[in-house]
Order: sequence, then C-alpha cells, then structure tokens
Amino acid sequence: MKTTTISGSDVEDRTLINAWPSQPRTLKRSIGSHTIRATFDVFAVLASIPFLVLAGIAINRHNKEVKDDDWRRIQRGMSAAVTAFPILFAAVTGRMTRAVATWRLERGAPLGSLEQLFWSNTIISAITTQIFMKSFNLLGLGLIVLWALSPLGGQSSLHIIDTDRDARVSSVNVTYLSSQFPSEFSTGSDIQSGVSQLNAIYLSSLLSPQSSKVSTMDIWGNVKIPAISGLDRPVNSSGWRDVKNHTSLTYTSLLGVPFQGLEAGSNTTFQIETSYLDIDCYDLQRKEGLIPLLSTGNLTFNQNDKPPTINKTVEGAFLGTNGSEVCSVGRCSPSWSLGINQYVTNHPWGSIELFPNITGNSESYLNDQPILLFQSRYWSGERYDSTLAYCHINQIYVEVFITCIGTGSPTLQCAVAAMRDSLRPHPARDVTPFIFPALITNFVKNLVVAGSGHPGTNTLTERYINDPANPLAADVKDNPLFKLPKQEFSERLTQIINTYYLGSISTMAITGNISAASDRKRDPGPFVRFADGTLVTWEPYRYVVSPGWMTVFVVSSVVMLVAAMYTAVIMHITNIPDILGYVSTLTRDNEHSSFPHGGSMLDGLERSHLLKDMPVRLGDVRAGEPNGYLALTGSGLAQRAQRDRLYE
Repeated sequence: MKTTTISGSDVEDRTLINAWPSQPRTLKRSIGSHTIRATFDVFAVLASIPFLVLAGIAINRHNKEVKDDDWRRIQRGMSAAVTAFPILFAAVTGRMTRAVATWRLERGAPLGSLEQLFWSNTIISAITTQIFMKSFNLLGLGLIVLWALSPLGGQSSLHIIDTDRDARVSSVNVTYLSSQFPSEFSTGSDIQSGVSQLNAIYLSSLLSPQSSKVSTMDIWGNVKIPAISGLDRPVNSSGWRDVKNHTSLTYTSLLGVPFQGLEAGSNTTFQIETSYLDIDCYDLQRKEGLIPLLSTGNLTFNQNDKPPTINKTVEGAFLGTNGSEVCSVGRCSPSWSLGINQYVTNHPWGSIELFPNITGNSESYLNDQPILLFQSRYWSGERYDSTLAYCHINQIYVEVFITCIGTGSPTLQCAVAAMRDSLRPHPARDVTPFIFPALITNFVKNLVVAGSGHPGTNTLTERYINDPANPLAADVKDNPLFKLPKQEFSERLTQIINTYYLGSISTMAITGNISAASDRKRDPGPFVRFADGTLVTWEPYRYVVSPGWMTVFVVSSVVMLVAAMYTAVIMHITNIPDILGYVSTLTRDNEHSSFPHGGSMLDGLERSHLLKDMPVRLGDVRAGEPNGYLALTGSGLAQRAQRDRLYE
C-alpha cells in the first residue's frame, strides 16, 4: 500500500491501494469466482443427499425383521446425522438467505425485509430480529419456521426408526410334579435301587454355589418355593402375598418343583398348588447322651382298611433308626438321627390321602401335635455330648403364582411371584408323611448316612446346618449346632428334610425328565398335576418407522436440498456484488474518509481483502465544531468519540 497526496480545494488526500481497480469493468465474474461458487453449490447439494438416503433406508426397512449388523449400521448413521444435520442445515440455509437478500437488493426491496433475511441465521436470531424490528409479517414467520427445522431435523434423525416386537398370547397346559405323591421310601418297592441317584442329587444341592442356594431356581431349573411364614408383605383380599422384590426370602428346599410344557424364549405365567414340610424347633439344647430310637420291630401293627389309627410312642421314646447307640468315637456312624413320637398303626405303608381333607393351613386333625426329634453328636465336647432339638412338624399347602421369562437362552428364568395358603381340599397341617412308620424309618435310615465320612466325624448334612454357605469349610468334628438361633436351625433343618424328601418322590423328574418319570409309574395320574397357564410368545424384532419423526426429518432434508439448489440458481442470476454484512461495505461512497474511490463492482470479501491492512475508526470527523459527527474513516482522520460530547 502506498500513499499519494493530491492537491486541490475539493480533493482530500486519498490512499492508493495496490491492485485497486483503476479502470471500469463489467459485473461479470471471473472464472475463478465462478469455480469457487460452483464448488460450494455442488457441496451444498451433495450435503443434503445422505440424509435423504438415510430416510430411504429407514423406510425400506419398515416392518422387516431386524438383523444385528444392519441395525448397528443404521444406528451409526442416525448418530452421525444428529450431529451433522444442524451444522450443514445452518451452512446451506444461511447461504440461501444471504443470496436472496442480495438478489432482492438488486431489484429493490424494503430495508426491513433485507435486515430480516440477513440477520435471521439461527432459530434464536430469527425470533429476536422480528421482535427488535417489530416486523411481525409472513416473511418473519416463514424465517422462524425455516430455522426451526434445523434442531428439529437433527433430533428427528434419532427417532425415525426403531425396533419392536409383537407378543402372541395363548394358553398352555403346564405339567408339574405333585408334592403329595408318595415318596419311594413309602412304596415298599426296591428302595435301595434309587438311593445312590437320590444321594447324588442331595449332595450336589448341599454343595451348590451360594448364588444357586439363594436363587429362585435350583441347579436343574426347577422353581423353588419360599416359606410363606417368612413373607412380611400385606395380604390382599384374595389372600395372596407378594413375593417379587422380597429381599429376605427363605426357601423351603434346595430343590424346586419340576414342570414342563413351556417354550424357550417365551414368557409364561401359571398357578400351581404344592406343599412342603415345615419344621419349627421350640427346644434346642446341648445334652449329655442320646435318646433311644425305636425301630418298627419294637412296635405292634394291625393292618386293616379302617381309617388310620394314631398311636404315640412310649413317653420319651421316638420312632426312627440309627444314631442312638453308645459307641466309641472310632466306631460311631452315623453321627445324627431323626425320630417322631406318633405313628399310624394300621397303615404302615399308607399315605396322607387316607385322611379327610380340609382347606387352609390353620386346622389340625390329631389330638396332639407330633414332635420330631433331632439329635447330633458333638464330637468336640464330652464323650457323649450331643445337640438335641424338639420340633413341631407340619405339612404346609400353598398356591403359588409363577412367572417365567424367556431370556433368549434355552433356559427360562422362573420365580414365584405371589403365594397364598391353599384354598383347595387337602389333609390337615399336622398330618405329614412322617407318621407312617415305613416312610419315617426308610427315610431317616438313608438320609443320615448321605454325605457321611469317617466314623467319629459329622456328616455333610450337619456341616451344612452349621454353615449353609460353605459346608465344606465347617469343621468335621466341631459343629456345636446347639449354639445356633432356633429360627436359623429350624430353617436349615426344613431345607434338609424337604430337599431329601422332594428328591425321593422322583429323581428322574427332578433332573429334568418328568415325562419319562411319569411313564414309569404304575398309576401316573396322582404323580403329576396340570395347570393352565398364559403363554406370551415374542415375535422376532422388526423395524418400525415413526411416521411423525420421519415426516419432520424428510421435510427438513428436502428443504435443505431445495435451499441448496435455489441458492445456486439465485446467485447465478444476481448481477450486483455481494456486499451485505461486510465492514468494508461502509467504505463505499464514504465522503468522510480517505478510502480510494471506485471499486463499486467489488464483492464484500474482495473489497475486504484489498483493504485489510488499512486502519479504520468510527470517530468524530467534526472535532472542531460544537456538535460532532460520527463516521467511518481512516484512524488518523477522526478523533475518538467522547461519551459526554453532543453528536448529530
């Protein structure tokens, strides 16, 4: 840049700018300028197309089955669109409003409309411009709607398509094991042939992980039944207690009730009736010596078809087997025993179905509550010390509402959702299978040796009662069970007895083959029961297009494409230079400055480029007069504005 002083009364000093046009020229743009504009036009059009392609892909996928890889690609596209759309929309639409303002300026337009077009370049500025200019007209409304498409178009891209699946509801017949079917220990058949399988199931349950012991299902997928007495939830008008989300469930057995008839991957709800033995120990103590147990050989039976007759053992004696004899430590095995003080005299091999039925769990049938005796040798104490417990034993009948959720794997996730005392007919609570001599003696004889080790040590059963979470960690001799709280001892003994008893009904059913187990029964009718359930089968996931969001997205994308093409056309037919919004435009036709004359054909950017090194100031060009006048001029030709001075 160089400065030349020109003398004359009507001429001020002017700054001469290198490359400043010295000769008139037409408004035709150079090839370079055309190339740059065409490049921007093509980019603006191409930038709009991917959004329409994304919309087309989404529409094409509507109601088709979802494929994971394809869905991930669509999600990546939507995530990219939500970021890119507002940026590109602002660039394309802002360029259009500027081009329209210049085009209208060439043809003559109100100043207000030009300001509306030029300054409405975001949704916020579109609103504030109309407010400050008080231009509440169709143009202002259109600009607000136009710029509202920027955030709406971006957000709509996230919601144009989603996945969903339909549910098919049908009825299903569920087959489940009846807990009232007699145990193998009461049938008089070859009991020992199945004891090894039963012991394997029993010991596997004792040694299962703690997560399985507190789970709603056992390790074979059977549904475990909680103790209804441990539920503190309110009872509704139908007697149901909520089990879901209960934080302190106590399960009555380590084994659950087997069932079949459900479909993997489906959701099912059904209601069954079942029962369990409830042990409530009211006296737990350390005792010297053991109470003698009677075998069936010590009793008199008179088998007939009359209703069951109940006898009590002699005072202080209990019916059971093993574990009561006096012996040296190295010879004593087993180390614990069970016994009961009442028994049926005329049906030693009978079942509880011989007794009359009632409803509910509050009524009793027997004159006196049967007492179950538990005793375990305490090897770390004195020679003949033992743990002794007197317990009430009852059969609790419940109706349970079970929900099974399909998780996508072959195994359903099932749990008891609610339960109540059974309203169906069943024997009284104090009538249990253990009052039949054949069952109690065979049951105890096999249970007490399951998991036994070297003579003079406690069995795995006793070690489980001492430490259910990790029975193997419990000492083989130091198991002072009498130190346990009565409630904990009762709950653990309940689990022990129910686990072995439920397994003794059918080991085959427990391990997952209830149909084959039923086929092997001479009379399979009472062996299984049936329940009507509601089956909800989920269809495969399908693509679902949202009509509302898709409309917003397509309209926004089409508007951006039209804006890009319209800008290309309008800029092509506009002759005047683009001067709106540039500081350099203030140097045009400025009588108060030393800016060079001419250059009226220059675009705003081109003019700014040529004048970029020239210092300018908006200052007082009438410093010597009473009233000042603010104008843009060279920084050396005007004084700085003063706050208290008057200006025209």
